[in-house]
Amino acid sequence: MTSRCLLLGVDGGGSSTEAWLASADGEVLGQGVGGPSNAKAVGPEAARHALETAIAGAFADAGESRARVEVACLGLAGFDRPSDRALLALWNDDGQWARRLATQNDGALVIAAGTPEGWGVGVIAGTGSIATARAPDGRTARAGGWGHLIGDEGSAYRLSLDALSLVARRHDGRESRPALGDPLTERLAAALGVSEPGEIVTALYAPEFTRARIAALAPEVLMACASAPADSDRLLVPAGRSLAELAAAAARALGRRAGPLPIALAGGFLLASATVRAALLAELRIHGYEPAHQLVPEPVKGAIVIARRMLVSEHPGHLS
Repeated sequence: MTSRCLLLGVDGGGSSTEAWLASADGEVLGQGVGGPSNAKAVGPEAARHALETAIAGAFADAGESRARVEVACLGLAGFDRPSDRALLALWNDDGQWARRLATQNDGALVIAAGTPEGWGVGVIAGTGSIATARAPDGRTARAGGWGHLIGDEGSAYRLSLDALSLVARRHDGRESRPALGDPLTERLAAALGVSEPGEIVTALYAPEFTRARIAALAPEVLMACASAPADSDRLLVPAGRSLAELAAAAARALGRRAGPLPIALAGGFLLASATVRAALLAELRIHGYEPAHQLVPEPVKGAIVIARRMLVSEHPGHLS
């Protein structure tokens, strides 16, 4: 390991964990990937293993020996409460990750990476969903992030459940079937490996069928909706509106009730659906906002921005 100052940025969620190793001036030197690190979903042991795997991969990719970096920023879903931060601090001490650790909600990374001046709203919709907001004076707020039992509106998981419910209602005759074919039922049945809708329940309630596997059905729903406008209106537009409600709630919590609003959009599901994004932005306009949005395909970039911001504020001499 060289004596130069290094930064570590980590973005972790319900699907995967990504770590970047960077120099003091923000140049990315190496990248690593691990499994899901949302401890609320996979448990602390699996979350820590995912973090260690991603961090080790970043060092290996950079050709650096593993050593403690100057500043690390961890933006992790499910790790934004005091007890969670205490656990991360313990893991940092045990693993010798960094001399200084910044723990953030994953939404903070999206705002840092996707807003021009570092303030605005970040909306993440992947396996789950959350909106976070940051004011110009540094105050923060959040909405959503309640998990799959009582939240996750506008997420891949909730979309898949809504689609499966619609398929069940059609099979029962509680909803009429489309006259020109039902790609939603056909795609979901095929994805679940069943020959007809009545067998879906057997696949869904198998012990090994996890929340993540339900969320993984979302691409099938998106493809079905592409050829069925009525299903798109029924499933995708409400998902976008739900995300807009989260964004507006987070913005209102900081006193911003209308007007210009920088908004950064992230998460595999949200980035995959232009229809959901359009519905989100349209609903914000109905609420009186003027959203200026940017897509953030790599939120981990925001972790490096935050780590460097901390480094510069405490050690100006490390500036390149």
